[in-house]
Amino acid sequence: MESLSDSAPGVGPGGVEQGTRPAEDDRSAYATSRTRAVLERIPGLLTLLVLVGLGYWGHHHNWRLPAFGQFFGHPGTEHDEDWCAEHGVPESKCIRCRPALVGADPADWCSEHGVPESNCTICRPGLIAGGEPAAAGRATKAADGDCGGEDHDHEAHAHASRSTSPLSSAVGKDPATCQTHAQYVQLASVATLEKAGVRLAPVSRRPMREVLEANAEVDYDRTRLAQVASRAAGVVYRVEKEVGQRVRQGELLALIDAAEVGKLKAELLQSAARRQMRMQSLERARRLHASRIGTDADLQEAEVALREAEVDAFVTRQALVNLGFILPPDPADGALDPQTLLYLGLPETLRTEWAAGATSANLLPLQAPLDGEVVRREAVAGELADPTRTLFVIADVSGMWLMIDLPQAQAARVALGQPVRFVPDGAAELEASGAVSWISTAVDRQTRTVKVRARVDNPAGRLRAGMFGRALITVGESPDAIVVPDEAVQWEGCCHVVFVRAGEDIFRPRKVQPGARGDGFTEVLVGVLPDEIVATAGSHVLKSELLKGNLGPGCGGD
Repeated sequence: MESLSDSAPGVGPGGVEQGTRPAEDDRSAYATSRTRAVLERIPGLLTLLVLVGLGYWGHHHNWRLPAFGQFFGHPGTEHDEDWCAEHGVPESKCIRCRPALVGADPADWCSEHGVPESNCTICRPGLIAGGEPAAAGRATKAADGDCGGEDHDHEAHAHASRSTSPLSSAVGKDPATCQTHAQYVQLASVATLEKAGVRLAPVSRRPMREVLEANAEVDYDRTRLAQVASRAAGVVYRVEKEVGQRVRQGELLALIDAAEVGKLKAELLQSAARRQMRMQSLERARRLHASRIGTDADLQEAEVALREAEVDAFVTRQALVNLGFILPPDPADGALDPQTLLYLGLPETLRTEWAAGATSANLLPLQAPLDGEVVRREAVAGELADPTRTLFVIADVSGMWLMIDLPQAQAARVALGQPVRFVPDGAAELEASGAVSWISTAVDRQTRTVKVRARVDNPAGRLRAGMFGRALITVGESPDAIVVPDEAVQWEGCCHVVFVRAGEDIFRPRKVQPGARGDGFTEVLVGVLPDEIVATAGSHVLKSELLKGNLGPGCGGD
């Protein structure tokens, strides 16, 4: 017989049901663990909510992270209450937040762009077209610095700011209406200025020359260059000069054996004999006419015959002159010595050399037409020569031509007589000087350059035809120009500017008109005065600050 405990395992002693107690314990333990898990997550959730709330509040109150340098002792970590986080300078010195520090009217001040609101072409693009007058004293800034107050269209402002920003294209931008000169650039401190590498220098005076530089090539002076050829067909009989030799005008270069020369000499001797005979006939006719033996017709016929003989002699003499001979004057009696014609045109040295023996009567002397140097020789004894073949090239190298290829845009600045310096490539010691002597009236179709010619002195003959180099044309010169270092002049997208120091850490961009450049200086025609202090090396940092300030907060994005 089974016991009671065996038959009712869920009932314990005293009638209590023991099977339900373990289940209640499990439920209690599960609830306890759930509660403990929830309580453990509460601190993390609270922290997350605090961070989200803090971020939301900071976003709507324009909170910003401190600059990296502030973690290492930047000014402002110790005096946060005097630090303008928006512009990165001490609040008490921030000219964008306090325009009165630079004498501006706070009621008419565009803090986004650092110029008077009435003249701000970014906030009021109508000023550029001239359609919106600048209202003096008009306060368009709200107290919180928003763009234009309550009735200002922020979206239109943003579009105008982007379209007229110096970072955008300068096309359509009018330098006469932009307000770059009315702005200020401020750095945090003098130490910041030094760390940025900005150097200062005074505006000074010095002589300046405006020089145009262009490619150039040396060539022979074509007005002092002669290509010598034989004036009659023949054979080269003898060569007297070699390449590189200096020659004087009229000096013998070579002898040409030309049959035409011998023929003309013979004709000249014949015409001289006929002329002599006609002179004697005329003299006899005159005597007979005087004694009334001869008739008038006989006298006239003798006179006509003499004139015909003189014409024949003149034609023959002129033919020899055309070949380069210099003939002696006609003798009074008309007689002509054949020996004179034999050595006609030959130097005295050759006459003495050939006096003992016979020589050709056909020799045509080839003479130098100018003083210079033989730069080319093609004549060889025994070769054929004719008027179409150049035998010698004579050049006067004491002066050379400089052929300059000047860009079309610069050609209008060049004038006749302007000084020119030429520096050959790789040979600066051969520098030569001269003046502009010719300016082409045409532009080269391929290179789009204008040819300019200058004649440079070459007394030592060191310049050689075909040399390349750089031509420096002085187009302007000022003995007492106002200048700044080249690094001081910056292009900000609309105008050339120079940053003039207006305080220890404050600069004002000044529009300038650059002039001549040279020796590391730029002439300033308009914009600065002597002894003003300007930023030189590192001035690009100030330009970056200027362009960054022109964008303005909220004008380039949301």
